[in-house]
Amino acid sequence: MTYEATRRVETSARTFTIIEHLDRAGPSRVSAIAADLEMTKGIVHNHLSTLRELGYVRKVDGRYQLSTKFLPLGQRVRTQSPLYQAAHSLLGPYASRVNSGVVLYTQAGRDVVVIDTHGLPASVDLDVGTIQRQTESLAGVVMRLESGVDALAASSPYESDSLASQLEADGIAVGRVSSSVSARGCGIPISTESGDCLGSLVVLLPAADDRLDEIRESVTALCKQIEHRYAGTDTTDRSFATEKHAWIDS
Repeated sequence: MTYEATRRVETSARTFTIIEHLDRAGPSRVSAIAADLEMTKGIVHNHLSTLRELGYVRKVDGRYQLSTKFLPLGQRVRTQSPLYQAAHSLLGPYASRVNSGVVLYTQAGRDVVVIDTHGLPASVDLDVGTIQRQTESLAGVVMRLESGVDALAASSPYESDSLASQLEADGIAVGRVSSSVSARGCGIPISTESGDCLGSLVVLLPAADDRLDEIRESVTALCKQIEHRYAGTDTTDRSFATEKHAWIDS
């Protein structure tokens, strides 16, 4: 599922390692970055100087930090994403109809990234842009299984065999949303007609399972419409929320 470069460019890899470190750690001195990443201070300084010249890094009080130049890039990547475009207008009405939170994820290397949320309670800390390891999130494991990758690290809070059985039987998997979010959810993959996994939807579940069948049916239909929209084959004139699941209000 994770792409491996045929001719990895280590200089580029180091640059993004430093960027990701600054994202996690916040403003940092060269010496601290070098120690954390096991690089020489000279190499770290050269990368930071280049990023600073290009406007992606600032230096304030001797510490380097990411600049807001990344902000418009991230916003454009999100809004121009075909998956986001196919799903966004459907998710809000759906979350309102089922009275539950909905999270849309996509893959980013060995991680998954939240690209849209609707109806989440304040207790669930999953903002747009949240990054989680594939093996430490329900969405990530669902995407791995959909893509034929079932090996999980021993530290993963998930059992791939159990989730794979659920996906095979019901098309969805139920479990903890992530290692950092204790709420339970049902995860479902979103794929192309050729079987490439685009992302995953996670719908929060109530404490009791009395609505599981209802949510399973409705989110399965929702994903099908997102997939049709992505493929350009959706000819529905009315919205998903009003046409397919008006029974939720009854």
